[in-house]
Amino acid sequence: MKYHSTGNADAMAHMTRREFAKTGLLVLGAAATDLGAFAGNVGGLPTVRWGNHDITRLLLGHNPFKGVAHQTPELGREMKAYFESDATRAVQLMGHCEELGFNAFQMGFRPNERLVEKCLRDRKAEGGRFKWIATFYSLPQDGEAAKKEMQYLLQMDPPPIGVQQMGNTSDLLMRQNKLELSQDNLKRFRDAGLLVGLGSHNHEVIDYVANKGWDLDFYQCSFYRSMFGLKPQAGGEVFEAADRESMTRVIRQVPKPCIAFKVLAAGRHCQSAETIEAALRFAFQNIKPTDVVLLGMWQKYKDQAAENVALARKILGA
Repeated sequence: MKYHSTGNADAMAHMTRREFAKTGLLVLGAAATDLGAFAGNVGGLPTVRWGNHDITRLLLGHNPFKGVAHQTPELGREMKAYFESDATRAVQLMGHCEELGFNAFQMGFRPNERLVEKCLRDRKAEGGRFKWIATFYSLPQDGEAAKKEMQYLLQMDPPPIGVQQMGNTSDLLMRQNKLELSQDNLKRFRDAGLLVGLGSHNHEVIDYVANKGWDLDFYQCSFYRSMFGLKPQAGGEVFEAADRESMTRVIRQVPKPCIAFKVLAAGRHCQSAETIEAALRFAFQNIKPTDVVLLGMWQKYKDQAAENVALARKILGA
């Protein structure tokens, strides 16, 4: 593989985690950093320099807020009810993560997902000092929708520091042999002055874009294809060890930093404390020092946020 690097960027991760009783889901994914070296420490969590920003190697994600479990429908409904029945729970989790040392989140919202938007605004209003990376949902060929979505993101308080084209979009375009259209979205992000990212659940997509040398700053990479493979299979989601190996190999080879997500396979590595730690250790040991892991959490049954930070510090020697 021969990867290219642009001057722009060079200037600049079967069960839910309920412990079979009541512990709660932990879904890990992954967040992005810049090509720079470690910037130091925030609350004991290692940080990396991403453009002009120091970002912790753990980011908080949004899937549990929306009831997206990638497990059973029952679990998804339980998570969604947990957050929607008391909207302060998500804001409290965000604040708790900041207290524990997180300084950045990776979140996004469609027009019918305003809970995430509200949480971002409410946390900022109560004194939150977080940075966030946005997910972009509009198809690149839908110019008017993309323009409106970008305008909406830029008027957020706080505005995002970066934005990534949703992996589902990249994967769909790859299946349709239209991936090149993604560059229209990437240009929108660049023109807005944001860090530019592209997500995918398929290592082939990341490999293709890296070899083309597209103008972007980071990738968002799923360890597993889930339901978004290039050759979708009937019968549910796909979480295969070979896909994790392939994606981490590409993550290590591309020169740009990467967000690693679904590193716990949506809870499928959470049969015990030992399997959880093993999956996190695999993630951090098989991505670059400039890469970050994205974590989705809920606190219904235990303090997952504190547990995740303790594991990360142990693994990273912080």
